[in-house]
Amino acid sequence: IWACGFGEFYNAEFLSEQKESYNLSHWNDLSIFLFHFGLISTISFIVSLPSILGEEIGWRGFLVPELAKMMSFTGVGLVSGFIWALFHWPLIILGLYGNDVTPLYYQLFVFSVFITATGIIMAYFRMKTNSLWPAVIYHASSNIFIQKLFTPITITNTDSAWYIDEFGAVMAIVATCVALYFLRKGNAEFKFVRT
Repeated sequence: IWACGFGEFYNAEFLSEQKESYNLSHWNDLSIFLFHFGLISTISFIVSLPSILGEEIGWRGFLVPELAKMMSFTGVGLVSGFIWALFHWPLIILGLYGNDVTPLYYQLFVFSVFITATGIIMAYFRMKTNSLWPAVIYHASSNIFIQKLFTPITITNTDSAWYIDEFGAVMAIVATCVALYFLRKGNAEFKFVRT
């Protein structure tokens, strides 16, 4: 994002707000950045666990194993990921989640690609480990670092909303590239046997 000019590093105004909110106005920017990183990596992570665990019990705990009884890993990843994306659509359509810059159709499309790709990656870890926790950790980390660190630390320009965050093209492209690797790996490791 920063190297391609879709935004710049770093948003001093965001760090200034963090200094005020933490009542640490005498700290320098690097110190407050590291402090904020430490807090979101621990406290925010723990606070977000109940809601994320609830989501993951449904998606990766119940849905993925049931789909694995009926279809190949490609099907499991794509179907579970897309259903997960659709789950968020009402919030996006109502304007409660997303941005106010790009068109709604763009946000729905890019977010759905990103979440479907992420769902493939998480389905792989769920099936490989037979545990929910890798998906919970991945989901929490993704939410926390995108929403509470990378997006706010970026100085945006007129084009940034098209590329950054969960509603920008870069995350969707990167997640899709990683998902393609795990699709190949998952199809090789998890053979579907129709019963």
